[in-house]
Amino acid sequence: MRWTVLLVWVTATGCLTGRRATVASLPLREAPELIEELGKRDSDWSTLGVRLESTASAMGKAGTFTLNVRVARDSVIWMSISPALGVEAARVLLTPDSVQVLSKLPGSRFVFQGNYDMLEEAVQAPVSFGLVQDLIMGRPLMLTDKEDGYVSKVDGDQYVLMSKYNRNVRKLVGTDNKELAPGDSLSIVIEDKKAERLLEKAEKKAEKKAEKKDEDAEDLLVKRYWLDGKTLDPVKDVVDDLLRSRTVRVERSDFDDTDIGRLPNRVRMTAKGPEGIFDALIYTKRRRAGRAYDFPFNIPENFERRTEL
Repeated sequence: MRWTVLLVWVTATGCLTGRRATVASLPLREAPELIEELGKRDSDWSTLGVRLESTASAMGKAGTFTLNVRVARDSVIWMSISPALGVEAARVLLTPDSVQVLSKLPGSRFVFQGNYDMLEEAVQAPVSFGLVQDLIMGRPLMLTDKEDGYVSKVDGDQYVLMSKYNRNVRKLVGTDNKELAPGDSLSIVIEDKKAERLLEKAEKKAEKKAEKKDEDAEDLLVKRYWLDGKTLDPVKDVVDDLLRSRTVRVERSDFDDTDIGRLPNRVRMTAKGPEGIFDALIYTKRRRAGRAYDFPFNIPENFERRTEL
């Protein structure tokens, strides 16, 4: 009996020591160092062609799509979207300042031509050319280069970059007197009137900053990024938009070394908000960098012109 107890004790303490050693084996690295390392991953490329397959669901509807994407770095993103084994259903053309969508669906043939403010109004979420390009390239979404705006933590075998959150965020989510842990779920917990006053104040401030084209217009965004402890692959982003009660989560896996750096072949993107849940699983089937691409976007004369989506 004593030998059994001794064996159990040795096994348990050995496992515990192993777990501690695993955690301790990942030294803390400061946020500026991690951001600098992430910047080094951005290789020199000019054009990229990608073929993606996606299964997406939203508002109770689901479908499988093929996306052919062409990118001229920092200038043009072109997409052709087709149902699985079907004809083209839509075409998208993005530049840093403009958004064009051509819908070819029967009964809904139209072209939308506008800007990102109009697109943000339609989807009720921050959208920009840079964000879409980062999503295609497997880079952390909405990660700024303001090194003093983040803190770093160790979470098991991963590093976590967390945006510094102000006093309003602390009040809204009930962490005024404690630190926000990497895996904490965020939601507004204070009384309705207090929350309403804070949100109204933040919304007015965001509108003023947006007029100045400030990229960090949202004071109520809490951003967290998980990086693989060995490769620094950006394996997960979680962005909580407290102003709009939305959370966006991006999970990346199956990273490969390519001619333009380490890129994920599998991306899971989930957005939760008052309207429901959007969920998409995206697989990369092909990448080709450095080729000459055209970006055709011809608008048929009989298509309806729309100024909102």
